[in-house]
Amino acid sequence: MTYDLAPALPATQTPKDYARIHFDPAQVPETRIVGLLACQRDPLLRSLTRKIVRSEQAKTAPVAQKGRAKKKIKSGSATPATPAESGTATPTTPAEPAEPEGKLWEVMLEDTVLFPEGGGQPWDTGRLSLVDANGSSQSFAVEGVVRRGLDAVHIVRVPSSAAIDFGTVVGQEATAEVDWERRLDHMATHTGQHLLSAVLDKRGLNTLSWGMPAYPSTEAPYVELPRGLTWQEAQEVEDECNRYIGEDVKVWIDFSVQGSATTEEEERENRGVPKDYSGVSSGELELREGGRATTGPFANGQGVIRHCNITAIDRNACCGTQLPSLSPISFIHVLPPSTPWDSAKTTSTPTRLFFVAGPRAARHLREASRALSRSAQVMGVGRTDLTERLQRTEKVRFETAEREKALKIELTRLLGQRAAEQGDRAKVVRSAPATHDYDALSGVAGAYCDARPQGVVVAVSCAEKPALVVVQSKNEGEAKKVFDALKGELTKEDKSRVKGGGARGRFMAKVEGKWGPGEEEAVEKALAQ
Repeated sequence: MTYDLAPALPATQTPKDYARIHFDPAQVPETRIVGLLACQRDPLLRSLTRKIVRSEQAKTAPVAQKGRAKKKIKSGSATPATPAESGTATPTTPAEPAEPEGKLWEVMLEDTVLFPEGGGQPWDTGRLSLVDANGSSQSFAVEGVVRRGLDAVHIVRVPSSAAIDFGTVVGQEATAEVDWERRLDHMATHTGQHLLSAVLDKRGLNTLSWGMPAYPSTEAPYVELPRGLTWQEAQEVEDECNRYIGEDVKVWIDFSVQGSATTEEEERENRGVPKDYSGVSSGELELREGGRATTGPFANGQGVIRHCNITAIDRNACCGTQLPSLSPISFIHVLPPSTPWDSAKTTSTPTRLFFVAGPRAARHLREASRALSRSAQVMGVGRTDLTERLQRTEKVRFETAEREKALKIELTRLLGQRAAEQGDRAKVVRSAPATHDYDALSGVAGAYCDARPQGVVVAVSCAEKPALVVVQSKNEGEAKKVFDALKGELTKEDKSRVKGGGARGRFMAKVEGKWGPGEEEAVEKALAQ
């Protein structure tokens, strides 16, 4: 048996059986708790006029959202007969004004179409409109909506020049209007995630967590899975999701009282509800302060448990806003996994599978298409030839790098052998960028030591700042003596100029500042020790 909650909401295209309330709401307070908000009973309702029940200046800005929801899923298939388990939600940070003017106020309404954070879905933004003393409508930006226990609190930006004093608006009617583009982006993505997780769950791939960057980001949301997918698996999952979207499968929400679970599965599922989703709501407090007995379903501080149902596909506890059917998602695209495109092997560790759905999928496709065209233009080929050109370019790059590596080894060997002609004390100073690294200098020093086992060499590269120095010998004592002497000469005026050390006959250091004749002389003095 299901019930209707009065007063009825303004009519939209949402089916009347979308919100299925499984408890008697006769004594539910007029101030709705999170779980029974208008936005959660009718996700297509864009505006609603209700009385303000609380208004006070915000002490701090709302805490930034994190964009990740943990989701502990059962091992079986996700169907209406076997509900899946879900957890708390912490969404991402919404876009904020660059230079906001005015003060933030925390405003509560009897009911609202603006969704607070939860279920992995970021909060809504929108407008709050009130009538001033002159009868003129004044509109204020709602920068976010947060959940405080069971209450939804609007974070409203009130300019200093506002004609309305928000300290005196309690009891006044206000119209909340949702930023629809943001809501639709979040809602289509969230419903798409439920569908994607259900399809994956049928394949034994349980969703461990998921995340959604807030609108207007085109960054792809993700579901975290126990293992990675092959490209073929990802394509099959995408095709199945889009088949259900094409069939316009129906979605509805079951509402029940927190703590009323009748099966072990439901009790286990409800453990994922946020620990702070409890307490006496503002609506219950109003009833108590008015001297009325409260025997309604939420009198003891319980909240609402909502289950999102996708007909014959999924049933999952969630507090977010969900589309009434799948067709408004339009399509889901599962981004190709990081595994090689032609590989049948998958990763065995938890992996994020990225996807886009709804309006975000269209924006993502547009940006990806333009990026593909720009890349093709850079390479001077058509879009369809880009992969082949990149493969050829990468092959040439690899072969060139290998030849360069071989030539560099040969060069350092020749430089070391030439240095050996200087005798048992030698120096090599390089100013070419190609040899400005410790590997090259060590190659020079190694070739020298092979030719002069008792000798000491100082190899320097001053092509860039800082200069690099390698002092090396098969006689560790001699190498340390020369290195210490060189360090002493170079740090006479600035003790912090040389940073480095070493052991076993090889010492390396970086020398800050310009390398010039004075430094050359310091090398000569050190070798003369």
